[in-house]
Order: sequence, then structure tokens, then C-alpha cells
Amino acid sequence: MTEDKINRRLSGIFAADMVGYSRLMEADEAGTLAALKLHRFEIVDPSIAEFSGRIVKTTGDGMLVEFASVVDAVSSAVAIQRAMVERNKGVPEARRIRFRIGINLGDIIIDGDDIYGDGVNIAARLEQLSEPGGVCVSGTAYEHLKANVDVGYADLGAQHVKNIEKPVRVYRVLLEPNAAGNVVGPQMKARSWHRNAVVVSIGACLIVIAMTIGWLFWQSKSDPAVTEAETVPLANNSSIAVLPFQNMSDDTSQIYFADGIAEDIITDLSKISGVFIIARNTSFQYRDQAMDVAKVGRELGVRYVLEGSVRRAGNEVRINAQLIDTTTGGHVWADRYDGTLADVFSVQDQVASRIIDALKPQLSSSERQAVVRRDTDNPQAYDAYLRGLKLLSERRRINVDGNRAAQAAFEEAIRADPDYALAYAGLGWTKWLYVETINADERQQSRAFELARKSIELNDNALAHRVLAREHFSLMSYWVSTTKNMDLAVAELEAAARLQPNDPDVLADLSIALNFAGRPREAAELAQEAMKRNPHHPNWYFGASGIADLFTGETQEAVRDLKKWSDANSNWNVPYVFLAAALALSGEEKRANLALRKYDQLGEGFRLAQSSKHKDTKTGLFNIRTTFHAIKRRWPLESDEENILLEGLSLAGMKERPG
Repeated sequence: MTEDKINRRLSGIFAADMVGYSRLMEADEAGTLAALKLHRFEIVDPSIAEFSGRIVKTTGDGMLVEFASVVDAVSSAVAIQRAMVERNKGVPEARRIRFRIGINLGDIIIDGDDIYGDGVNIAARLEQLSEPGGVCVSGTAYEHLKANVDVGYADLGAQHVKNIEKPVRVYRVLLEPNAAGNVVGPQMKARSWHRNAVVVSIGACLIVIAMTIGWLFWQSKSDPAVTEAETVPLANNSSIAVLPFQNMSDDTSQIYFADGIAEDIITDLSKISGVFIIARNTSFQYRDQAMDVAKVGRELGVRYVLEGSVRRAGNEVRINAQLIDTTTGGHVWADRYDGTLADVFSVQDQVASRIIDALKPQLSSSERQAVVRRDTDNPQAYDAYLRGLKLLSERRRINVDGNRAAQAAFEEAIRADPDYALAYAGLGWTKWLYVETINADERQQSRAFELARKSIELNDNALAHRVLAREHFSLMSYWVSTTKNMDLAVAELEAAARLQPNDPDVLADLSIALNFAGRPREAAELAQEAMKRNPHHPNWYFGASGIADLFTGETQEAVRDLKKWSDANSNWNVPYVFLAAALALSGEEKRANLALRKYDQLGEGFRLAQSSKHKDTKTGLFNIRTTFHAIKRRWPLESDEENILLEGLSLAGMKERPG
């Protein structure tokens, strides 16, 4: 006969009691019971129900409640305590009913409708530490609360509590509105923490492609597209969004490290074809917002959300992470890791495996190997690499000082680990970007080709292939070996897509290239898939989809997306060429002619034919053959696409030179 398996789960545990219950009952038994029942009926029970809590048991003056989310548990407790302040106004001090509440995030044992375990015991001890009318939370709960509930916290330090072997970190919740976001009391300093046998990290040292979203070969100015929140159908049961990890360090500049940890996970999962992973610049839109995982699930169409926090003090690191099922709000698992920066790589495979096990995708052996293969075990190199990526994500990336700072960070990473493939790819990307947006005269000295190829030799990766593709596109912009370079660019992006089939930027890049390689139907499918995986995508995605629709005859859809692309880049003339053709082929020749004139007005840096002899004397527009000859040199097209664009531009009013 085998023992029954113990049923466990991770929950937010809420323990509450009434302050001075015996004294109040002795003074006025009937009145105290009536007031307590009224408070429960009007305040306590409705608040618990609002935040989906389950009352496990009541004990006369107290109760034990289970919540699927510790954020919901604290939100309910705060609502109760704030309401009781108002309820007690005008009531004599000796007759006021006040509650103490303790909240913990912990593992519990389920026995029928009851719950047991240290998770429950700690919540009960926190209740006893709470002030009348107050709330205390454990350190484990606190790590998942900051910025998710509109309150402040007082750090009470490590407390020894009855029947619990190890000290419990305790935080008092500050209910006053002006305390929101503040943390007072002793903070974590650089010191040795208790070390588990298994220590630190969540996904280390893989490519963080999402940090460089938006720098397609032909644009450098687009902001993310704004899309309204709406309910999106669930992509599949292996769908996930990784939210930005909170920076819990005293040093606010350490946000780059927290972001890097989260983005490594995104990149890990983007390598698995069976996983639907939301892009970084969409999931990071939820930074510093009150977390409602059900809302995130509805808006992004994902089954799971991963959230966490990172605290770093000197060489010490603490990482918390929890995977939440958006359909139930329940925790699938939660973990905390303490250790040193040198330990960052020791548990990354374990954490990645836990996520994969929960999502249960069909995983090939090559995909599993790609996830667990790491580029470096040098923490100094990894740290410098993350700093470089953070610099590339900021707007100063397009100025001289910001770009050079990013280059310096990647060069520091290479000095720390000369075999660090991703550092070479990051440096190559930065040098390409410098030439494209700052100083084209240094193209021959950029070394982007050399650095990307070196990166691939060390460890094949998608970022390096994207650098090579951009270099080929850049050469086309300068009218060098156009057909050959187009084929090479497509080949590089197809290699990137094989390595990271879930990365929406790779898909959108490839869509652009395929548009000009005579494969617009494939391009259209990839553009739509990229938008699905990155709902808050950069505006250049509209260029990819709009050109694909133009070349496949879907002119109404082409006008819609190309209009969004041109509106987002109102000072750049290139989108107006394709918009003019789409409008004309849709029968809107007047609007098409206006788009052509806009193209002409903005053509200072992109003018395709500058000699006045090639202009129509009546319209002032360039003649079609001269203009299209230059277009072909810049973006070579296959014959079908060439005919479509020629027809559209002709209808828009771009006249062919007589004779």
C-alpha cells in the first residue's frame, strides 16, 4: 500500500485577528459581536471576495484566508484597514474594533478545505507582530509587491518568531497615501548572504536582441507603435510574457542588470519554435504598473506571465521569480536565489528548464542545446555586456557620446573574455549603427563585418547575422553590388530566423528583405506573425507589412499600414514612395499625388534624381524612368514587384520623360 501524495501549492496566506477581543467581549458581549459581524459583512468579506480570496477558517476573533496572488492578499488587507480607519471615526478609543493582519507568500499543504505548513505559521506570526490597524508582510512576499500595491514599506529587519527555525525578514506596510513607493528602515548593504547549495540567476549571457529593437536597415527614428488594449485570443498553451524584473537594489542605475536578466529569458525562449513569446518592448510596457496578470493575459493572448525582481549589492545578488497562470491567477512556481555575481551562471539551466517544463513545448534536441549553451562564464564580461545593451536601448544611442559609451562597454566585455561571442556581435551592431546614423564617412573603418563574423565563429548567434544583413543593406544604399548584397542579406536573416524562430524583430527584418527578393507573400505572413508576437511593435513593422500588401495586390491594407508608417516618420521621404503607389492603385490618385509631392519636399537626403532636367515642368515631379532607375539601385526588385511599383507611381503622377 502506498502513501497518498501530499498536495502542495504556493499561495498568498492572510492571517488576521481582532485587537483586544477578550476585553471588548467582557465589556459588551452583544454589542461587540454585532459590530464585528457588521464589519465583516460590509467591509472584510466583500474585500476578500473582490480580490478572489478564499476564507479557509474563522476563529471567533480571527480568520485565515488563501489568495492565489500575494499582491491580491495585500491589496485586500490594505482596503480593509483603510476602510476601518473611516469606520472608527467618532467611535470612542476603548470601543474601536481594529484588526492586525500578517501576510506571507509560501508553500502550503492542502488537506480538504484546510491548509497547513510553515507558510501558514509564518503568516500567523506576522499577524502578531503587526500593529493594531496595521499589516506586516514577510520578506518573501515583499519581493513580489514593490510597485504593485500603492503603499510604502518599513523594513523591520530579520525577526525571530516562535516555532520557525530561521529569522524571518519583516516589512510593515505604510498605509498613508504620501508613503506610497517609499521604503524606510535598514536596507540591504553589501554583505554575505546565506548561500544555498544552488545559487543565482535567471537566464544568463545569451543574446538580448530585444534591446536593439527598431533599428531596421532603412530607418533609425521610429517610436513604438501605439496599440489600444484589447482582448486577444490565447495564442496557445505554451504562450508567455516575461515582464521587466524590478530593480530592488539601493543603486537605481542597476536597472540594466535587472533588465538583462529578464531579456535573457526572452531570448532563451525565442529559440524554441513551440513557444509563443511576447517581445521585450511589448512586455516591458508594463513596467511600474500595478500587476493584473489576468489583464496581461487578455491583452497579450498569453497563458503565462513571468515576473520577478533582482537585488544587487556589490558582488552579492538576489533574484526572485514567479511563473503565474493568467487563466487562474495562481502561481505555477516561485523561487529565490541568493549568491554572488560569480555564481550567476550556475543555475540558469535549471531555471530555464523549469519554465520549459511548465510550458511543455515540443522541444528538439538542437533547441534544448541552444537554450543551455552559454557564451561566457565570466561575470565581469557579462556585466559589461549588459551595460552596453542598456546604452543601445536609450535614445542617446544615436549621438556620438552614447554610441561610444556602448562601444566602450562591449570592448570591456571582450577584454574580460576574448572568446565572448555576443560581445563581438554587440560591438559590431554599435559600429554599424554609428555609421548609419552619425558618420557615414567612417564606413570603411567600422569593422562591423569583421566583428560579426568573429562572433559567429565563436558561437553562432542571431544578432551577428542581423549585423551582417544590415551591412549588406547598407552597401545597397550606397549602390554597391545590389543584387548580390540582397541575396546575402536574405541568407543572413534566414540564418537568424533558424536560430531564433520566435524573435519578432528577426521575422520583421526578414519580411522586409523578402519583399525585395520577389517573395512578398512570405513577407506578408512574417510581418503579421511579427506583429502578433510584438503588439507594441516599432512603427517600421508597418513598413514591412504595407510593402508586402502592396506587392501582393492587397492595396487597401497596404494604404492603411503605409499611412501609419509615413505618419510615424513624417520627416522622412522613403515611406511616401510606397504610400503613393498604394493610394494610386486603390483609386485615390489625388491623395497619391500629394504623397508624391511630400516625397519630393522631404527628399533632401534621399533624393533619387536631383537634376532639374529630369523633372516634369508642369508638376515639378521627377520623371518615372529616372526616379525608378534610382529606386532599383537602392532597393532592387523582381520584375513583378517592379511592374506594380511602376504602375502605381505612374498613376500617382510621376511622369515619364517625353521622347
